[in-house]
Amino acid sequence: MPLTKLKFLPGINRDRSNLASMGGWYDGDKIRFREGYPEKIGGWTVATLDQYAGEAVKLFVYSTFSGVELAGLATSQKIYIRAGTTLHDITPLRATFTSTATDNCFTTVLDSGVVTVAITGHGATDGDFVTFSGATAVGGITDVQLNQNFEITYIDANSFSISTAGTATSAATGGGTGITAAFEINIGPDVAAQGYGWGTDTWGRSTWGSGSTLPVDTQIRLSFMDNFNDDLIFNLSDEGPIYYWDYSAGFNTRAVLLSSLSGAIAVPAKTEQIFFAPSGHLLALGCSEYSEVSTAGETINTITRVPGNRVATVTTAVGHGLETGDYVTMSGQQPKDYLGDYQITVTSGTTFTYTMLSAPASDATTVGTYVYNDYSQGIFDPLLVRWADVNADIGPKPEYWKPEIANSAGFLRIQEGSKIVTGLNTRQETLVWTESTLNTLQFLGTAEVFKLQLLSNSTSIIGPNAVVEVNNITYWMGTDNFFQYDGRVNVLPCPLLRYVFEDINQSQASLVYAGSNKEFNEVIWFYCSAENSANNRYVIYNYRDKIWYYGQLSRTVWVDAGLNEFPLAANNGYIYNQERGVDDGQPLGADALPITAYIESAFVDIDEGENFMLTKRAIPDVDFTASDPSCTPEVDMSIAVTKFPGAATSVSSVDGVPLTRNVVTTTGVISRYTNQVFLRARGRQVSFKIASSTLGTKWQLGDTRLDTKPDGKRG
Repeated sequence: MPLTKLKFLPGINRDRSNLASMGGWYDGDKIRFREGYPEKIGGWTVATLDQYAGEAVKLFVYSTFSGVELAGLATSQKIYIRAGTTLHDITPLRATFTSTATDNCFTTVLDSGVVTVAITGHGATDGDFVTFSGATAVGGITDVQLNQNFEITYIDANSFSISTAGTATSAATGGGTGITAAFEINIGPDVAAQGYGWGTDTWGRSTWGSGSTLPVDTQIRLSFMDNFNDDLIFNLSDEGPIYYWDYSAGFNTRAVLLSSLSGAIAVPAKTEQIFFAPSGHLLALGCSEYSEVSTAGETINTITRVPGNRVATVTTAVGHGLETGDYVTMSGQQPKDYLGDYQITVTSGTTFTYTMLSAPASDATTVGTYVYNDYSQGIFDPLLVRWADVNADIGPKPEYWKPEIANSAGFLRIQEGSKIVTGLNTRQETLVWTESTLNTLQFLGTAEVFKLQLLSNSTSIIGPNAVVEVNNITYWMGTDNFFQYDGRVNVLPCPLLRYVFEDINQSQASLVYAGSNKEFNEVIWFYCSAENSANNRYVIYNYRDKIWYYGQLSRTVWVDAGLNEFPLAANNGYIYNQERGVDDGQPLGADALPITAYIESAFVDIDEGENFMLTKRAIPDVDFTASDPSCTPEVDMSIAVTKFPGAATSVSSVDGVPLTRNVVTTTGVISRYTNQVFLRARGRQVSFKIASSTLGTKWQLGDTRLDTKPDGKRG
């Protein structure tokens, strides 16, 4: 009989039975389709020499004005800036203890590197980080070994332990009187947890038999990032504050609260997500309401300045009771340079300073009064959208959030839904999702600044990072479907719908991370399967060919190529260059590992499955052009046959010989290879599979042919 060409429809279909998917592909891993033919995906290499702590939850790439490529990396434990192959820790500080609070706070144990630290009311939790400086040697642990950054093991509210690189030669207490303990912000959980139930907290954190200290429905701590010129702005979700990192201050400096910057006013104390709108306004989605509680005018004795300097020193008539970082409104002063709203620095019980916009010509000739303004009392509203000011002359003012007639700061509230899940800038508008609606936030450029409009109240989104925009079309994963928006909201047909949503771990839905791979016309979603607590699988939509495929790959974040030559992704402590090479590149010093990839067809039968067929020979068509020339690439081919659709399959080993092609390098051209494989496989249905698991192998499947013939009706 003539040879039968195996031609299958591109994409994978798992929502029908194997036999009902006849003519297509039924299973695969780490493959994609190019021009309708399956091929192994590209490999990856490690992009950073440093290993990060925790689980990566956000990766944001940007470029400075001078062309330096940077990336902000947020994990469940820390915040980093990536520059080149180096990660710099810029995690903000929560508290700093000095002097008597830390005097001789270290206690060593003989023959151990574990040191107990006594600091009353330290406020740290298990897994938090602290940096010591100014400590002296104690018990054989050197000062160099103590003056480091450590992960904390919680003991109680007044003590914790650290693991040093030394070994104590005696049991002792000490460390000196000049110790500084700088505590980083509390870490967030790597996975979600529900309830106060037994077993949901860290072992040993509570009294035996007592409930967990975890709140009900504890979610993953996510982060959202954007750049302000060369600098990085980010927030921590779960009603966290907004932080600012100054690039000009260097990589050894930490991020600080945005509210601590000079001129900062009414910055939301709690925020779920931040980013800049195309208009330049810094947006806060789900945040604290604007609130201003003011005192009566307070009496001032004097206001002085240093000639040519913008810093004013205020002496009050009585103790002011203010704290550094508080806000005051100065009124009635002459010259007018002293007037306005300012954030203060307390210098004594009766003095404070603030920085004016311009230097006055003299000390205040009329001192006027001051009013204390408290902007911290705003109630968190999960449906509130606020934005900072944009000055017509100087541009964005991300630190200034007080709405005034003379500025463009303001707020709006979404009317449907219970909370904002996420937002995204597109070329035309800013999109904002609640758990059940999609809204558009459009810049007006008038006194109203923005307007909100409902686009759909029949959609959903599974998590804050489950959306991506490609070529002016927005794609996202809902709670039970896939969607796209191109001016209209549409359900995206998916032949893997049941396979994905029956497998996804809904308790870790906030981990879903969407990205694009424009080189291959792909939108990709990484998600956590039912039996896991971290992302370990992906599903891909090829928007050019309108096909789907899936696989297994542990990635928690993804950024498409652009500023970086390759897509960037992260997992297990490292950032990777994706689509680079053909193998699994390991950290420095470790050998690369092969990537296992395969594609398997649905069943094919003859005579509607009435007759048996005998397959005697296969003529494979496999292209290895992109393989590593220094290796010998190979794939394994197998034919699976069955008597009935519901019966077990038997697999032909093709004589136990893999399809192998020697790579021949002649004038830089890799030769083409074909071969015939003799086999004997008999059944009513047959499926075809190509797999590879060898170093240096990259393949694309072409038109394989089978030599088959009818072989009767009896089994």
